[in-house]
Amino acid sequence: MEALRRRNLFSLTYGSIVRGDVKLTSDVDVFIPDVIPSHDIELALTSAGYNIISREVIQATPSYVVKGYIYVDELTSVSFPLIPMRSEEEMFYSLAGKSTLDELIGDVRKPGINKELMLIVPTEEGHYEFAIERSIEEAAKILSVDPNVLRKRVYVLRRRKEIGRTGVYRSILLQPEESFESVLKKLIDASPSLRRRLKEYG
Repeated sequence: MEALRRRNLFSLTYGSIVRGDVKLTSDVDVFIPDVIPSHDIELALTSAGYNIISREVIQATPSYVVKGYIYVDELTSVSFPLIPMRSEEEMFYSLAGKSTLDELIGDVRKPGINKELMLIVPTEEGHYEFAIERSIEEAAKILSVDPNVLRKRVYVLRRRKEIGRTGVYRSILLQPEESFESVLKKLIDASPSLRRRLKEYG
């Protein structure tokens, strides 16, 4: 995140590293919320001495935002949208618990939802947790979100658990000579749903 900031690129991190329920095997997820040239991100990382081990384009569902992922080790990635995000897609990061670089430096932890539908709430001594479905309203108040938004997210996560959906709709590993933008163009050319989304959201 410091390497990105030096190139004037704003980023967030989210998930267990923010909530505090982190383990040695937890992923470290850095996210750039704006659509920017992927070359700028890669240059920021390589200039700071990071070795990019792989690059990937991922789309979770046919209607979901297309994102780029740059991996600098097995547990650490930088992701970014390749097309504009919808407000509900941006909300995901708040629900999971998100922090800026300054908040991380200040050791500020945030509440958020984990994959088991537990709300993790940091305390001075650690954290406490409870099942979100026990009280959607209470969880929404803690997360400062609309209860209806939270209900929708809980429904999606519950469905994934019930049907065992662990994969993604689209995952493309980039070749060394490919750019994220060139892969995106191929997807747009081949996908009417992506073209409709771009027409609607810009």
